[in-house]
Order: sequence, then structure tokens, then C-alpha cells
Amino acid sequence: MKRLLRLLLYICLGAALTGAAVYWYIARGQETEELNAETRKNAPGSFLQLAEGMVHYRLMGPDTGQLIIFVHGGGTTGMEVWKYTAPYFLERGYRILLYDLYGRGYSDRPRVTYNPALFRRQLEQLIDTLHINTPFDVVAMSMGGSIALDYANLHPGKVKRMALLAPAASGDLRPSKALEVPVLAPLLMTGYWYPRSVENQRKEFVDQSAFDKYAERLRYFMNFEGYKYITLSTWQHMLNQDQLFLLDKIRPDNILLIYGRQDPFFPDENVPRYQQHYPSLLVQTVDRAGHMPHYEQPALINPMVYRYLRNGRDSVAQ
Repeated sequence: MKRLLRLLLYICLGAALTGAAVYWYIARGQETEELNAETRKNAPGSFLQLAEGMVHYRLMGPDTGQLIIFVHGGGTTGMEVWKYTAPYFLERGYRILLYDLYGRGYSDRPRVTYNPALFRRQLEQLIDTLHINTPFDVVAMSMGGSIALDYANLHPGKVKRMALLAPAASGDLRPSKALEVPVLAPLLMTGYWYPRSVENQRKEFVDQSAFDKYAERLRYFMNFEGYKYITLSTWQHMLNQDQLFLLDKIRPDNILLIYGRQDPFFPDENVPRYQQHYPSLLVQTVDRAGHMPHYEQPALINPMVYRYLRNGRDSVAQ
């Protein structure tokens, strides 16, 4: 019996050592780059040191133009999701502010909890540091919709109108219970999720050629240190939070919601949930678009958002 127990102990120890070796081998080929002064040389725009870290932003357009703040979603490419949107509004005389959320793009990846409070503080500090004192419009996508609603709820006089693109504010993402196990979570993120993370996002696009171009930048940014930690923390503390109650205190006729008919994360059933908290919500759907409708269908989305921000709900076709 003792010999059998000893054998089982050796087998378990050997399996643990083998697993650790495999984990180390796989992990050493992931997140091999570090965000520093050298890597940031390729970043357009400017940087600000805020409370939780360095923030990458771009403030463009005439000083006299109406300001739009763009808030991207949880994707690691950051502000680059606005590449087909920002030029359209610049051409029409707007002043625009783009920025990378913490953990995304060229902004820092602090080892903190990625929750609504973190992103609210980032936006508040960015606005204060840039001395933005006049009311502005907001265009936000996916997780950025939750951030925009949070800010507008606490600063009602600052936000004029909002356009939410496929917002992720209902807390629908429920990560696997296995990811709550301290030892198991890094194993799963390293051995299973990370190698598949790019292809897993293919389903978010209808136009696969558009995804292939977008994926090039995904691969670039996911290689920076911290990607797995940030993603897991966002799942556990941000995207699983139901923030629809924030709509209750926002003044009526102030929000346009747009989503793609093929969006795997924003089904039609989500609309009544938003309308329950915000009855005056103006909703528009776009065919042949997934979770990034403005990226796949900019020729449809850009004019729709422009008309709404400029002239209100009556200017948008029902």
C-alpha cells in the first residue's frame, strides 16, 4: 500500500512538473513586448500621465468646432476602431477627442482591477487635464457605452447627445467559473484562450476581409505584456456588470442606439431591456454588420450619427 501511494505521489509530482514546464514554454512566447518610450514612438497623438498611468490620446480639429469624445470598447486595438469614423467628422468641422482606455492601445496596462470606477476616473481626469469645460457629444461602442453612460449619469451637464454603437452595458458576459480558480485561470488563459483569442473575434464581423485587416492590429497589441491579465480582469469586474440603471437619470431624447443585425453580442432582445430604463431611446439597426457596425458599414453609420448629433432624433430615418 505504501509503495502504491508513493507511486501515485511520484506520478502526480511528475504531472505537475510536466504541466509547469509546458505552461512556461507556452507562456514565454506570449506577451513578449513591453510598452515603453521606444514602442510608443510609432503612436500618433500625445500622452498624458494620469493617476493610474500613461494615457494615449488624440485631440484634433478646430478649436471652435463642436467636440465629440469617442470611447472605444474592450478591444486591445484601442482608438484604432475609429479609423473610418474620425476622418468623417473632422471633414465636417468637428473637434474630436480619441483616447485609449487603460489596458488598450498605447495606454498603460496597470496591474489594477478593471472595473467601471477605473474607466470613469480615467475619462474624468482626461477631460479635466485637457481643460474641457464646454458640453460635448459622445460616440461610444461596446464596453465604451457603459463608460459613457456612467460619465453622463454623474456629469449630466457635460454631455449633450450620445450615440451608442452595440453597447455592452447589460452585463451579459459571464466568464466561466473555472476562471475564478486562482491556479486554473492563468493556465486556461495561457494554454487555451490566448492562442485562440484572435480567431475567436472573427464571429464579430460579417465582412471577413475587414476582420483580416483588423486582426493584424489585434496581433500587434495582444503581444504587449499584460494582455491576459487585463482581459480576465475586465471580464470579471466590468463586462459582467449590469449598468442599465444608469439610463434612468439621463434626460430623455438624448441617446441614439445603433447595432448590427448580425451582432452576436447584441441580440434584438436587448432593445426592450434598454427601453425599459430609457423609453425615449432611438434605435437603428444596420444589416450586414456585426459587433462593430461603424467599422464594417461606415458609409451608413457615419451620416446617421452625424445627423443625430447635429439635428436630433427627427433627422434620423425611422
